[in-house]
Amino acid sequence: MLSALKIFAGPEALAHIRNHGLSAADIRMVLGASGGPKWLSLAAIDRYLLSEWFAGRTEPLHLLGTSAGGWRLACYAQNNPLAAHARFQEAYMAQQYSLQPTAQEVGAGCRVILQEILGKTGAQEIIANPVVRYHTLVARCRGLGGSEQKWLQTLGMAGAMASNLVSRSAMRPFVERVLFHHPDKPPVTHFPHLPARQVTLTAENIAPAILATGAIPVAISGVQDIPGAPRGTYRDGGITDYQFDLPVLPEQGFVLYPHYFASPPKGGWFDKKLRWRQAAREHYRRTIIVAPSWEFAATLPGGRIPDLQDFYQFTDYNERRARWNKAVGECERLGDALADIDQRQRWAEVAEPLPW
Repeated sequence: MLSALKIFAGPEALAHIRNHGLSAADIRMVLGASGGPKWLSLAAIDRYLLSEWFAGRTEPLHLLGTSAGGWRLACYAQNNPLAAHARFQEAYMAQQYSLQPTAQEVGAGCRVILQEILGKTGAQEIIANPVVRYHTLVARCRGLGGSEQKWLQTLGMAGAMASNLVSRSAMRPFVERVLFHHPDKPPVTHFPHLPARQVTLTAENIAPAILATGAIPVAISGVQDIPGAPRGTYRDGGITDYQFDLPVLPEQGFVLYPHYFASPPKGGWFDKKLRWRQAAREHYRRTIIVAPSWEFAATLPGGRIPDLQDFYQFTDYNERRARWNKAVGECERLGDALADIDQRQRWAEVAEPLPW
């Protein structure tokens, strides 16, 4: 069972685990990465955390997510997070589109998912939650990247990608990082490579902000003129913060990062295939990564966790849904493995140094 799950910890987190073990009280922040359907591999882990670890939480817990990770964590901050998570999972897995959907068609589907996540009261519950504090990152696209004409937007994104080959900071003319943060205060104040404009979440902008952080360029229509933020087109937060390369270093406690890959995180979307670029180890010295092992992932349908290619490879909804159902069912083992590690306090036994 335990071989299904990998636990990696930065130096300070690993020292704490080896000396004291780990409990929910040690965690001050949770990260949620972009990655489309990859999040489905973490559903059982989410449920364990929501039902056992963070249930009845009284100390502040910050959540920072982008794209699908931002959608996941929006469930955590509601009054009934398990119910919100169940609605999200079903709505996400139920997506159906035409064979060649427009960005507007997929955008409409995403709005349906968001409605299921938030229900009637979720937006206000997230804003008013004094304990579980939600934050999300969104990319405000400049120039051609802000266009809803596909070919112009593609040119804009190509410019951002080419600039990123030079450095992440070279993307500044093409994209602005925007942090929509809980009304209390943001959990991160220093943003390397790309400065972050900070916008307080309100009842008026929380839904469009959550929608925007999942608006994949070209594939999904962007979100225009989010209230309280500068005018413009807002797209997927993974453009700037795909798997995070940020100094998330709480003065007390640690960061929990349920992740879908047991490998070094990539900072931005355009870094995915750049072997020479990965997140700074320094930024992860107080982080615990919980991820499915590669050996476990190889046992899933197709030898991998679900991903965005499934929408193109399995255009028949019933076939795709059957594969996802099977994968999600198999990934229950990950929740069981986490429960075993936690309840038997085997953290020190299984925790490993960061894999990079």
